[in-house]
Amino acid sequence: MAWKDHFNFNKRQRNGVIVLLGLILLAMICLVITDFMPPSPANIDFSSFRNDMKKMKFKQADTTTQTIAKEELTENKPLVAPNTVIEINSADSANLMKLPLITPKLARTIIRFRDVLGGYYSKSQLLEVYGLDTACYNSIVIYIKVDASKVEKLDINKATEKAMTHHPYIHKKLAKAIFDYRKQNSGFKDIKEIMNVEGVDKDLYLKLSPYLSITK
Repeated sequence: MAWKDHFNFNKRQRNGVIVLLGLILLAMICLVITDFMPPSPANIDFSSFRNDMKKMKFKQADTTTQTIAKEELTENKPLVAPNTVIEINSADSANLMKLPLITPKLARTIIRFRDVLGGYYSKSQLLEVYGLDTACYNSIVIYIKVDASKVEKLDINKATEKAMTHHPYIHKKLAKAIFDYRKQNSGFKDIKEIMNVEGVDKDLYLKLSPYLSITK
């Protein structure tokens, strides 16, 4: 029998040989791909990782940052002696920062609000300061006093409409109403007369009147 006779297949046999060669080629491709794939999680050694985690679990927390933050909050707190009182209409930032819980930022805010108000006439007005809560107010109230004579007055018979809107208690619409009433009535004769202006009720009058003055 000639060697060529060994490679003489019928159609069915040729199809079988092709399928077999295809399976062999696919198996070789799979072997090559698996060489480049990451190892299975089951084969990874987690022992060193677990040991590191155990060390971290029982390691004490680093308190350096916490200590610095605490020192910043408590530094110079409180420096005010029990028998010392700070007048908030004349105090500067350095004096205000001696009060408990008053930070540099809060001290500046107290002063800025004081400036636009024209001064404080009551301790309770500090509760209107942005960032100053009830707990802070209660901690400083025994150390402060208010000299209401330092409050700057707004002459409602002379102030322009624009000047009145600069005051925190007078919004733009109210300033116009005050200005129009003054014009229509040839000025205010008494401070209480401002309650005749639309938008001014008793509560607003009590709040605003310490800042008002009139010239006849």
